[in-house]
Amino acid sequence: MQLWRYNRRHWRSGRPSPAIVHQMAYTMKTAQPNWSIPENLLELVDGDEGGIWEGDSWDPILLTVMKGTVYRGRAIPLAWQIEFEPVGPNFEVANERLRTLGLDPDGYGWATLIKGVADKYHPDIAKELQFGDTEQTTCVVWVESENTCRKLIQMTWALINAE
Repeated sequence: MQLWRYNRRHWRSGRPSPAIVHQMAYTMKTAQPNWSIPENLLELVDGDEGGIWEGDSWDPILLTVMKGTVYRGRAIPLAWQIEFEPVGPNFEVANERLRTLGLDPDGYGWATLIKGVADKYHPDIAKELQFGDTEQTTCVVWVESENTCRKLIQMTWALINAE
C-alpha cells in the first residue's frame, strides 16, 4: 500500500524517479505495427453514434480517436487516446522491470514510466500527455494531435515489448 501511494504521488506530481528513465531498454522482442490510420477517419468518427473510431492493430494497446472532447473549457476537434490493462503474458517482462524500478505494475506505475520516459527522451511531446483517466487497472493517455499520438504509441509499444 505504501509503495502504491509513493507511485501515485510521483505520478500526480509529474516528478518520476530518475531511475525510471535510465533502466528501460529499447530493444524490442516484437516488431512495431505500422502506423495506419484510415484516410476517411473523420467520416468514420462522424458516422459513429458515439463519435469514436478504435484501432486494435497495436494490441494490447487500444488506440481510440474521438470527437466531442472538451478540456479546460476548450473544445478539442479530435482527441487521440491510448489505453491498456497491464496484465497477462504480454506484460510479464515489462512488469517485472517496473517492480525493479520500485513501481507497481498497474495503471499508475505505467503512467509514471511513460511520463518519465517522455520527459527524458521525448520532451517535444511530454507536456501534451494527459493522464487524467488513468486508474489502478488501466493506463490511459490522451493527446490532441495525430503526430503526438504516433510518437506516444511507438514509445509505449517499445516499453511494453522491451527485452
